[in-house]
Amino acid sequence: MQPASKLSVNKAWASGLFSIMLLGVSQLALADPRQAVDESVSVSGNEKIYIEVMSGEITIKAIAGNTFSVKGKLDEKATGYEFDSKDGFTRFEMTMPRQVNYNWNDKTHAAELSFEVPVGASVEFKGVNGNVNVSGIHGSSQIGTVNGEITANDLRNSVKLSTVNGEIKLKGGSGTVELNSVNGKIDDEGSSGRLSYEVVNGDIKAKSSADEVNVSTVNGDAKLELTGTKQLKLSTVNGEVEATLRNSTAPRISGSSVSGDIELKLDTNISARFDIKASAGGSISNKLSSDKASKAKYGPARSLQFTLGSGDGSVELSTVSGDVELDKL
Repeated sequence: MQPASKLSVNKAWASGLFSIMLLGVSQLALADPRQAVDESVSVSGNEKIYIEVMSGEITIKAIAGNTFSVKGKLDEKATGYEFDSKDGFTRFEMTMPRQVNYNWNDKTHAAELSFEVPVGASVEFKGVNGNVNVSGIHGSSQIGTVNGEITANDLRNSVKLSTVNGEIKLKGGSGTVELNSVNGKIDDEGSSGRLSYEVVNGDIKAKSSADEVNVSTVNGDAKLELTGTKQLKLSTVNGEVEATLRNSTAPRISGSSVSGDIELKLDTNISARFDIKASAGGSISNKLSSDKASKAKYGPARSLQFTLGSGDGSVELSTVSGDVELDKL
């Protein structure tokens, strides 16, 4: 029979060994299987940069220096990455297997990559499952993802942002700006220049001082607060567009709706010719003047034509099975 003290020591040793084994197993389980990335290269100030990352959380930030860099971790399922830079062109692509089963809801081991690019660079990004945060690019930006959100700030010159299942948030864009979302919404604040918004199954909310604005919705609503806008084009199917124009005395506005409504709120000193048409049961409400819509001799069509001020601008709107409302600010 072993002495009690020796038996106690053996039990303590076994218990300690078991604890060490459990710790090792837990550390292996918690180990991050993703490949680390840390690349940097000197590039031109107007470098053409192409980035493709199929899945993950992506940040693209413009910096003052002429450097392209990428840091972070690849997706767990990635087979590696391709990176090359030559003659003014830089390309980074996270490589994935040809066939991969990817659960968008499981982001535990998705890629997390941060890119830095020159302010004057032209950047094109393509993704499938992931969110993108991009800021400060003054060359050109073309950012596209399928399932994910795009958040952008201070993008200039040529800006194109598109997503299929996700939201687009832009603040302080300028130049030629195109925002496109399917099954998502667009939120734009403070953009200027020439703007184009297009949504399907989503809404648009915009506060802008752009000279030109083009809006298209299908099964979605748009609420626009515009200042100084000179040209506005509206189109909606099964949706509602509400547009407020301030400091725009002679705008050129055109629009159409099918089974949808258009509401315009304009300055009281507006100078424009108005031509409004409604058919198939549509209605016209005019609160800008005492002019009333007239009903067609045959059928349910209605029309309204009148002029305010010198008629320098123009407002031409039509609706099928919808309502058009003109109101004062």
